[in-house]
Amino acid sequence: MKNKWLYILFGLLIMFSSCIKDEAPNAEADIVSCSLPKDILAYSTINVGMEFNKNINAYPIYISVKPGTDITALAPEFELTPGATIEPASGSVHDFTNPVRYVVTSEDGMWHRTYSVDISILTPANIPTSFTFEKADTVGKYHILYEESDGNKVTWGSGNSGFSLAMSTAKPYEYPTVLSKDGMDGNCVKMVTRNTGNLGSLVGMPIASGNLFLGNFDVLNAMSKPLEATKFGVPFDKKPLVLTGYYKYKSGSKFLEDGNYTDKKDEFSIYAIMYELPENGKLLDGSLQTRNFEDESMIALALLESSEEKDEWTKFEIPFDYNRYGKYIDNDKLAAGKYYFSIVFASSKEGALFKGAEGSTLMVDNVELIYE
Repeated sequence: MKNKWLYILFGLLIMFSSCIKDEAPNAEADIVSCSLPKDILAYSTINVGMEFNKNINAYPIYISVKPGTDITALAPEFELTPGATIEPASGSVHDFTNPVRYVVTSEDGMWHRTYSVDISILTPANIPTSFTFEKADTVGKYHILYEESDGNKVTWGSGNSGFSLAMSTAKPYEYPTVLSKDGMDGNCVKMVTRNTGNLGSLVGMPIASGNLFLGNFDVLNAMSKPLEATKFGVPFDKKPLVLTGYYKYKSGSKFLEDGNYTDKKDEFSIYAIMYELPENGKLLDGSLQTRNFEDESMIALALLESSEEKDEWTKFEIPFDYNRYGKYIDNDKLAAGKYYFSIVFASSKEGALFKGAEGSTLMVDNVELIYE
């Protein structure tokens, strides 16, 4: 009988100790989100999901702010993984004339992650009008293409960071958008529609079109709201007239649509847009083409109608159509940076809907914007 009560007491002690035992400290050391006052942001979202950049030995966070913003005294606020801490402190004021480095430490104190927050003023005057696709940074395992003009650097957006979620072991040249040495007289951009493997198929995103656009990609929406992940546009203070450049294109052999292969021929997409930024600051996104480019903010569209396969470099010349929307450019708004502009390339025209042919390849080089 005595042993029986000892067993009961021992069991109760075990149960009690398990109830009051502390949960293991969190080993994650991530920035989940970053925020600044919305009225100073050039884009409505801040991408904190970029991969490690060996060149800066940190995880980069690039933030573009509107003209007139004093970047010498900004206080970004961060949401961290549970229990993690950050140094310098979230909400502390810093001079962002140069990038500021933050170190996040996990709750258990065993893990650290360094972030580099780079804040720049995005002004219309900083946007180049000639694009040669000669340079790219390698972030993690993929390329981020950029253009430099008069000392200013403008980064192209692409869906590479979204592709990395499904194909984390892919090598740089296996990503949908890459810098290629096979340009007309140097490098060019090469976009290839890729298979996204088992994970992509599982979530209904079996292919990823190669794409490139002026704007930014919100990787946090890549899985849940893929059409909204592509944010088109940069502030622009000129009236675009004609978009010119050169391309090559080869369609993939099997068009995938709604989980089935069809006889449909894949097509590429090249277009440019000019629109007035709404009061809420929301940029146009990947849903625009699915809506036949209809949006109340649209001012003009330059759309390449032909999608012919070409083995040799072929020139395109696309005028901007202002009559389509019955609108005109207001010079005061133009000078104030109220208009946004983007150029968009894609190896599969319906890639935003995850329809296309694996292997479809679009190469583009020497693009120039003629403006008034």
